[in-house]
Amino acid sequence: MGILEKIQEIEREISRTQKNKATEYHLGLLKAKLAKYRQQLIEPTGKAGAKGEGFDVMKSGDARVALIGFPSVGKSTLLNTLTSTHSESANYEFTTLTCIPGVIEYNGANIQLLDLPGIIEGAAAGKGRGRQVIAVARTADVVIMMLDATKKEIQRELLTKELESVGIRLNKQRPNIYFKQKKGGGISFNSTLPLTKCNEKMVQMILHEWKIFNAEVLFREDCTSDEFVDIILGSRVYLECIYVYNKIDQISIEEVDRLARMPDTVVVSCNVKLNLDYLLEKVWEYLALVRVYTKKRGERPDFDGGLILRRGCTVEHVCHTIHRTIVNTFKYALVWGTSVKYSPQRVGLNHLMNHDDVIQIEKMVTTASDKRLNPVAVLLVTSGTRGDRLLYKYPVEPDVPTDGDKSKPYSVKNPYAVKISENLQACKSQRPSSKKHTNTLDNVRFSDQILANLLAVKSDLCSMRFNVKVDDIHFIGYPMLFDPCTSQAAGKSSHQIISFSIILALKAHLNLSVINCYHDLMKQLTVAVHYEERRRHYLSQQAKIMLSVHDEVAAMPEEDSMESPFSLILKRSSLAQDLKSMFESLCDNGMVKLLVNNFILVSFCLPHKMHRQPWASRNLLIEPGKIQRCLEMLRPYHGILLLTDKQSLQEFLPLDGTQSLNKLITVTNPLKSLQTLALEADLNLSQVFQMVSHLVYWAKATVIFPVCGTNIYVLSPAVVLNSSLNERFTATFQDRSLPVELSKFSYPVQLRDTRDILDHPKNQEEKVQIVFWLLQHRLIFQQHTYTFFVPSLSRRKKKTSEDVSRIMPILPEEESLAFENRASSISDVASVNSDESVSIGSNSINAMFSKSPSSEIASDSSQVSEDMRAGNRNSQDGLSHLSKEEQDCVLSVPAAKNPEDLKLFSRLCSYFNGKHHLEEIMYYENLHRAHLVTLLDKFRDVLIMCQYQDPATALGVR
Repeated sequence: MGILEKIQEIEREISRTQKNKATEYHLGLLKAKLAKYRQQLIEPTGKAGAKGEGFDVMKSGDARVALIGFPSVGKSTLLNTLTSTHSESANYEFTTLTCIPGVIEYNGANIQLLDLPGIIEGAAAGKGRGRQVIAVARTADVVIMMLDATKKEIQRELLTKELESVGIRLNKQRPNIYFKQKKGGGISFNSTLPLTKCNEKMVQMILHEWKIFNAEVLFREDCTSDEFVDIILGSRVYLECIYVYNKIDQISIEEVDRLARMPDTVVVSCNVKLNLDYLLEKVWEYLALVRVYTKKRGERPDFDGGLILRRGCTVEHVCHTIHRTIVNTFKYALVWGTSVKYSPQRVGLNHLMNHDDVIQIEKMVTTASDKRLNPVAVLLVTSGTRGDRLLYKYPVEPDVPTDGDKSKPYSVKNPYAVKISENLQACKSQRPSSKKHTNTLDNVRFSDQILANLLAVKSDLCSMRFNVKVDDIHFIGYPMLFDPCTSQAAGKSSHQIISFSIILALKAHLNLSVINCYHDLMKQLTVAVHYEERRRHYLSQQAKIMLSVHDEVAAMPEEDSMESPFSLILKRSSLAQDLKSMFESLCDNGMVKLLVNNFILVSFCLPHKMHRQPWASRNLLIEPGKIQRCLEMLRPYHGILLLTDKQSLQEFLPLDGTQSLNKLITVTNPLKSLQTLALEADLNLSQVFQMVSHLVYWAKATVIFPVCGTNIYVLSPAVVLNSSLNERFTATFQDRSLPVELSKFSYPVQLRDTRDILDHPKNQEEKVQIVFWLLQHRLIFQQHTYTFFVPSLSRRKKKTSEDVSRIMPILPEEESLAFENRASSISDVASVNSDESVSIGSNSINAMFSKSPSSEIASDSSQVSEDMRAGNRNSQDGLSHLSKEEQDCVLSVPAAKNPEDLKLFSRLCSYFNGKHHLEEIMYYENLHRAHLVTLLDKFRDVLIMCQYQDPATALGVR
């Protein structure tokens, strides 16, 4: 009995069997067998027959639509009407015998329309070339089922049945069932909701029919046994289908209305061209296509040629459509359209695009100063039983020809051949005399073998920094030894590695801090490879691949060795691909995120590149030491301003990163201090400091003082306006001019003075966002007020009154009263934050001044005298670090007659050394700004105030 007979017999048995609870398991088993035989019918195991002539149509355009229907229903007429392709059409059946493609141009998209021959009942079994027709339909994105409106409804059911029997599911979603076949453990069945159409027993029976005894099954929705069989097969195709009824001009209007109201149905007439526009709209809707326009900076969008993508596409898909390398240099994108809250909006790679959106992609620009920081090459050198070998280097460049014949593109010397010792001076003399700087190893024209001998180190020099300078090239690395147990476990090989080193070639003129950063990267990478060697013999396997390629190329005749072995290694070795990826990342943006053997993550950033400022008038080189000094000045009252949007920053974090950092990023607000953020994120303040330091080092955030109306901002002295910066600002804030906004900060100005209280709240909010933008690009910076205690010379020479001298004894006079040489006690942050701050008694001290008018107010002289003595002692403690003349100057100020003012001045006197700004004093002493400013104004005779930047926020500003 053949497969067709078995299928017919099962179908007859299913039709004879009554459907109830007693027979549901039997029916499920029959359906499983039926699906199994139909699968064998679709994919026969025997020798393949002759290829179907005329059905092999290459997929082209943005989408593919297939026309399926019975003969003589108007498929060819529809193709001729919608496209410029001619397909023969007549009033008899089977006019079309092959697949005829056409192209529909709609909404800027090219939609391929396939006119397939008419199928008959039993096409799934191969009748009338039906199997070939249906095989082409499986490759389509949408199926148009052409139906004759003058015939009965059964034609729709018959066509649907034929397609369902070969695994095409029309207008259905894939069942949400998880199925995974295992090697052991039996059948594990679970469900997330009550099942009414299937149960565990039926699932086991179906799996046993398919000879599956170990599997994991999870139902996430209430599905039938047929849907579970579709999941087991895994070859089912779920397509959108539009039922198109043709020849509506031959039926009544009532019948047309009835057909048009059916789901997924369109009524047309190809002869008189009725309702074809609506059909195209439905095809576009079912294809789920979107059109995205691109825009260049400073130009109008290109509305003539848009990009056609699928619904649900992101900015990353747009980048891949334009060019696959754009993602590597992607910085951000500006989007206009319905997918953003305001136009334009700055978005990241995961932003969803809508139909008719306009996008402008901004790439990271590598300046000339950045190129000078780029490495020259990366090399992998090993030392072992076969000597010193240069296994890989990138970029790939031809080896030095030894015979002077430059006609051969690449000549590999056989390592086993007898060679004459090379003349190093001759090799060096072959270096090009051109002074043009190149970013390759051409400046050191040594052969690969000489480089291997030069860069391989002895065992005593392993596990320490390697540093060699040859002419104007600097070679750095961190060589490491192989463990003896690892070498033995790797197996007997023709070459056993003793030590290895990953070398980075740099330009010799680089700054020492840049070289130290690259040293840290080489150490991270080498240690990671060494760990993987101990865990999985990773380097031994990769070295074996590289050596086999070298031997393979060396065994070729010289005229056949057209390609460098390093190019072949790059195609076969994952380690070589990782080294290439690392090198290109360092050249692009100075940031490396690399998974060694898909297990160990190596993260690195070069601060000199990450903190670059292309707008600066001079080349500002921000070194790690400067970043460290700024971070050491970080205090709880500081704030943080993200340099990228929160979504892009959270996507940048590693998958196994701490959740605390995600929480901090979520609550980050430029208006709040770090102490407030720590409370909102429920984190320790020390944790917040560490995470902020990481964000600042990786150029993802900058330290600021929380933005408020009293902050004083001024234009950065290093800023130079250029067209790109101005266009970026205009794209973010429409109807705003960057020079106009910067002119408001030409002189130091408080933020509240730049806004109009009568302005609309929306405009005021936009002005705050402009300040955030200017701070992100370091175009402005905040100035803080610092105070110096400088008593005047004239007051120092005055003689103190005898009453004051008698009442308030002061310190003995020093031999040298010069102000420059006095030793003032400066309290650090720890002492400021302690509870040991000096205080003065609450009662009046005015009685110490006999001529003061306030002394006459006292009614109880004895009581005043006692309080006065206590106040004097406290005042002496508060001003004890001052000299006699300085104390006289303080006491001669009129405000000193007020005991509360003198008490507060004595408490704050240790801050008046030019190292503590007003905001810091307010934070540690819990004072209001108005109270502190009033006190400074009262004692202005002995104080000098100046404004400059907080060292913690001075990153990138000279």
